[in-house]
Amino acid sequence: MRNIVIAGATGLVGRELVRQLDPRKDVDFTALVRRPGTLRSVSGRVKEVVFDYRSPADLERLGTEIPCDLLLCALGTTLKKAGSPEAFREVDLGFTAALVNRLAALRTDPAFALVSSAGAGHPRGLYLETKAEAEKVLVASGLPYLIVRPSLLLGDREEFRLAERLGAFLLAKPYLAAARYLAPRSRFLWRFAPIEASQVAKAIIWMTLDNPHPSGSRVLTGLALHHPILA
Repeated sequence: MRNIVIAGATGLVGRELVRQLDPRKDVDFTALVRRPGTLRSVSGRVKEVVFDYRSPADLERLGTEIPCDLLLCALGTTLKKAGSPEAFREVDLGFTAALVNRLAALRTDPAFALVSSAGAGHPRGLYLETKAEAEKVLVASGLPYLIVRPSLLLGDREEFRLAERLGAFLLAKPYLAAARYLAPRSRFLWRFAPIEASQVAKAIIWMTLDNPHPSGSRVLTGLALHHPILA
């Protein structure tokens, strides 16, 4: 039985992780939340723990009161929602770094899976530069890790994002249809292909629980993220 902790469980990918872990009998899983009861409609098994990423006392609970063999980090916000570049970086970088540093201080070396973004390998702009910094913190920690870099995420968000809705409607389906028909194994074409949040969650679970990489560390993007069995 493995103990899994999910950060960002109420987001698009996080909710899918909770949903897909629910039927598995080989794991116990805990979601770090701001308000209890937010995931009751998604899973009857998930344990919700009210958690403040700014609190040293809460961070120290990880690995002790909150058992953790594997942490799945799907934290993320938008500049508009955060209100400022500093607030955006606090969520996408600061909170992630706090989790990484806490787990790295444990003797058990739990594994860490991070949802990053396509383009983080060659970042430009606030969003990608922040994602790239979070990746560097994880890699430098020495923890076994999985980094996934999805492109445009598809799925039903609780909040309305006009740009993503338009992108999904105008680009996603034609792009995916062309990729499947014209170049089903083109790493270049699939690098920025839109992807369902459910597929991202499926790939994370596959690569961390069902088929972990022998080295313990892996970056998954493009074709390998859409089809992790090819990774």
